[in-house]
Amino acid sequence: MGGFIQEFIHVTEITVPLLLQGILVTLEISVLAILLASVVGSLIAYLAIAENKVCRAVARIYIKLFRCTPFMVEVYLAYYGLPMLGINVSAFWTGVLILGFYTAAYVAVTLESGIKALPKGQAEAAYAIGMSKNMTLLRILFPQTIGMIVPALTGQFVQTVKDSSILSIITVAEMTMMTKEAIGITFSPLIVYICAGLFYWAINLVIELVSKKIEKKYRRFSV
Repeated sequence: MGGFIQEFIHVTEITVPLLLQGILVTLEISVLAILLASVVGSLIAYLAIAENKVCRAVARIYIKLFRCTPFMVEVYLAYYGLPMLGINVSAFWTGVLILGFYTAAYVAVTLESGIKALPKGQAEAAYAIGMSKNMTLLRILFPQTIGMIVPALTGQFVQTVKDSSILSIITVAEMTMMTKEAIGITFSPLIVYICAGLFYWAINLVIELVSKKIEKKYRRFSV
């Protein structure tokens, strides 16, 4: 037992600094991807509930394209396809873009479902007093929808953090890649993966705590 504890301490002394480097990259990618997904997902959700058939078709194509193909395939296509189109970006920004657009499809579906779940009478009443569709969405429907869908969005954003680990296949030095590097140095995969698991758990715990505060805020607002 004493030998294992000594090995654990020795391995963590090597592993933790490497994982701290990786976790910073993971956080940067995840935060940027979530922000991008929130903006693009909101736009796609707006198109999905638009009266114009072309707008709805564009939204459906986008959602089906990103939800019905494996994320790993999308990563490879972005990494090797963008340079062929004359778009040269780093592996880091390729990862941010593809992860953001991928997550946006799920955000759009969640937003659309939340808006459609609200009683239609609210929108009709807003239109009756002269409010435009955009104003109704922003002032009446959207605040209520956020309170309803925060749990679902939290689950999706937690998944986004997990999905960021796949970006190691395109040489992004996030936590999974640094985990592999630590294993190559220490030859102790069990201990290294325990450390990596704790880091991922800590990130996702923070996301859940923040989401609960947001949910409470919007629920009070909607009431």
